[in-house]
Amino acid sequence: MNLMQDKWITVQRKKGEIEKIAPSQITDGVNSDNPIIEIVTPRPDFQGALYQFLIGLFQTVYAPKDENEWEDKFNSPPNPEELKKETDKIAFAFDLFGEKVRFMQDISLDSDANTANISALLIESPGENTIKENKDFFTKRGSVEKICNHCAASALFTLQTNSPSGGQGHLTSIRGGGPITTILKFNSTKKEDQELHTLWSDIWINVLPKDCFSQEPKKEKNYENVFPWITNKYYKQNSKGSKTTINDLNPLSVYWSYPRRIQLQQSKENIHCDVCNIESDISVKSYLVKGYGLDYGGGSWIHPLSPYYFTKDKELGETWLPFHPQPGGIIYNQWMSFVYGKKDKDKNAKVLSYYFENRKFPEEQTRVWAFGFDMDNMKARNWYESLIPIYSIDPKFIDKYESEISKILQAATQVANNLQTKVKDAWFNQDQKPKGDFDYLKISFFKATETKFYNLAKTIRDNLGKEFPFNNEAKEEWLKYLNEESLKVFELYVESGSVEFENLKRIVEARKSLISWNLGDKIRNDFGLPIKDKPAAKKKANNNIGAIKK
Repeated sequence: MNLMQDKWITVQRKKGEIEKIAPSQITDGVNSDNPIIEIVTPRPDFQGALYQFLIGLFQTVYAPKDENEWEDKFNSPPNPEELKKETDKIAFAFDLFGEKVRFMQDISLDSDANTANISALLIESPGENTIKENKDFFTKRGSVEKICNHCAASALFTLQTNSPSGGQGHLTSIRGGGPITTILKFNSTKKEDQELHTLWSDIWINVLPKDCFSQEPKKEKNYENVFPWITNKYYKQNSKGSKTTINDLNPLSVYWSYPRRIQLQQSKENIHCDVCNIESDISVKSYLVKGYGLDYGGGSWIHPLSPYYFTKDKELGETWLPFHPQPGGIIYNQWMSFVYGKKDKDKNAKVLSYYFENRKFPEEQTRVWAFGFDMDNMKARNWYESLIPIYSIDPKFIDKYESEISKILQAATQVANNLQTKVKDAWFNQDQKPKGDFDYLKISFFKATETKFYNLAKTIRDNLGKEFPFNNEAKEEWLKYLNEESLKVFELYVESGSVEFENLKRIVEARKSLISWNLGDKIRNDFGLPIKDKPAAKKKANNNIGAIKK
């Protein structure tokens, strides 16, 4: 099976038909009334991975020389034959079971390598220790024992792209384990805008001109330094303890992360795939694995599809590291960092920064699709994804916008923290020290206020030309809204809590304190609002006042 020449990617057309295509067929019928509009997969991580596969593919073999050429290819997409001429040039590196080269695999592995069940190729699969200790509660052993070659290709690319730490010698991907990926997608409810939406447009909008990579350390583009599985010389480098940096490979290799030494084992056998449940005459039940693939831990890689934050690392010094999903998912308190970046602190994905500077489709047509695994070292806790809005902002106002957004986020975060504290106060006595993770309370609050936040963020954008785009009246409304929503979440959890937590006095005092703090002096001062005058204290009543005269 060759990933450039065979039909293995399942897609959906506009009228609903499901079919399989080779990558070059992505533009088949693109100008008709029934173009290909979406990738269809049995798992969400496969879908995210295959989008990255196609973006990386066309960035590698079909990148436009400049923005004018990009626009031409957007408005008049190439036909499948034109794309096939380019993908055929690298087909030899994309044989899944080749004799000399195998896609993202180490052909040199032999009997001294370990054999792993194919289920271990899936990121959420329980590890050996988990199974040994009988703790595979969520993903049970034996649920995936055989898969088809199409799912094997998807699983292999997904693992190499998101590779978590897997014990000694099992290295993480070029962005660490389970990175956040942010890509642009066309997404509109307007009928006239939906004409733009094809799978080609969703992929092509994330492909950058060639010169976006020419500023990186110059490395002649050849097959070996773009697709490192072609040769084993990089493993020899790592055996000496060295890191694989941007000076070792072509910058385009960032799309082809290769930290794991794997060799799939296939057999001719009629099966129903345990992942997609489709019949196949190829069965993949296991793979060979050996430690110490490419070690990308040098901190020098910047992936064009991920946001990064600035930090001072003990080993790496001052560096940029990729964001990773956290428990609770992708919520709006991370929106500014992921979509626009923050000056000297966070930077958005290169595809987004380039888009804002050069492409700028009407904002109602596009969204950012953010997704990734929430990992706890080698354990996948959850998969998160979200379509989040983007607003066009004049570059001269971006610092002002960041400042205003940070204010409303700070207020929301303070109320969320207060809510969590007061729910715990309602549940427990002061002398109790409850254990466990209560962040779900804050997450519920952020989810409840998400739509209002994005509406407010758009309003602020619309008023950036004014001296005060977010005036005191708007701030008062935001604080009032945050307080009201925090009360709803408070009542939801306190009233639905266990009987053992119910104490009316505690609940009343906690609720009163919640309101008092949400609307109190500290948060108003932090929010730039004037402190309200407190009503004068009433004098103590005279004992004789109101007394009945004898």
